[in-house]
Amino acid sequence: MATQVSNVLEMLKYTYGVDRVLYLANQESPTFNILARVKKPVGGRGQFLMPITVQNPGTFKGITEGGALPTALAPDTTEALFSLQEYAGIYDVTWKLIQDARTSKFAFQQAVAYLDEGFKRRFMRLLNADLIDNGKGRLGVLPAADNQTVITVNALPRVEVGMVIDIMDLSDDDTKLVDSRTVTDVNVATREITISGAALAGSAGGDYFVIEDTTDLSLNGGVAMHTNGLIGIVDDANPAAIVGNYGSINRSTAGNGFWRSLVLDNAGTLRPLTEDLMLQALDGARERGGGIVDVWLSNLAIVRRYHEMLRAETHFAISSNPTSIGGGLGRKSMTDGGAEGVGKTPYQFSGIDWHVDPYFEANTVVGLDTSHFFLGVGDNEVPRPISEIFDGVARFKDTANATFEVVWYYQVELISDHPASGVKIEDVAES
Repeated sequence: MATQVSNVLEMLKYTYGVDRVLYLANQESPTFNILARVKKPVGGRGQFLMPITVQNPGTFKGITEGGALPTALAPDTTEALFSLQEYAGIYDVTWKLIQDARTSKFAFQQAVAYLDEGFKRRFMRLLNADLIDNGKGRLGVLPAADNQTVITVNALPRVEVGMVIDIMDLSDDDTKLVDSRTVTDVNVATREITISGAALAGSAGGDYFVIEDTTDLSLNGGVAMHTNGLIGIVDDANPAAIVGNYGSINRSTAGNGFWRSLVLDNAGTLRPLTEDLMLQALDGARERGGGIVDVWLSNLAIVRRYHEMLRAETHFAISSNPTSIGGGLGRKSMTDGGAEGVGKTPYQFSGIDWHVDPYFEANTVVGLDTSHFFLGVGDNEVPRPISEIFDGVARFKDTANATFEVVWYYQVELISDHPASGVKIEDVAES
């Protein structure tokens, strides 16, 4: 904390050529913005029971004149049980910063707003990372063994410099290959994360980065400290043991096909994205669960492959006076994934908008019927300081040091009443 005053005041003391401090990292969270269109408060101590019909009542069949009536069949139902995941966030403010800044009301408000905005970017990034994952809160996945301090992951890293992370062994989701190391550098172009300390050892493909002490089976009562995410929900298998069966329904049990999504994979071998593959996904969601897909979601690399598909269908008109094709090469601009954006691209497939999340799962496309997916939340719809949630709680909390802490709180779970309305395409080549 010794440098907090100098860091913040460095931002305050000059007149810059822009109206605000520039944030030089990708802050998009389009998946959160897509799913957050519908939020539902979940009561009952943070638990939510959802009754589901799995067998319609009655029998209907032809009979002979004066013949016996058919035997009635009773309806059958089950229940999905969801529990909200608690999140807590904290940052601290030194007494010196407050005293130095409060000589001007504007300067004090600006300093606090600066800290609040930075913290909001942090929790939005990490919450979005949970919502696009499989329940483990992975921030980067190793495509192969990589026993270095500079580690390559298979997609845009979800970590930021300064974060303290563990690297978990995929084989048991419990063994820490790296324990509480600091991220010292992130190379976006090469997908490389640099960690402090000694080189990683004993790694294998599938091992993954997480926030420290949030995914160990041997900690926290064997429960991951993350919400469920799309990659685990839109699937035909149960999530990992640390996550638990989605909605407490075992997808492996006979008769529970209603809780399984269609997954079009290729046994781990990458293949090109094709029109037929997309049509299979679209039709499969309708056949499997009556889902009407209204959102396609992928990362940027797969959007570029889709662009290539469209370019292959380009028609050129030859004339004695050739002119340029309207729009030229490239693509139209895309909306960002910030507070007002949902990562919408200029592309559609079968009239359905294609959205991009830069941090999305590698080699994967997901189609959603968003009417069957929503965020279950606690009393506050978004993360908020506890001073705004509970009466009589001060914004600045005393500590044993010459600092105040600002604590934030949130409860949320990604809930689907019909996972079979979604579809997932895996093993899509990105190059």
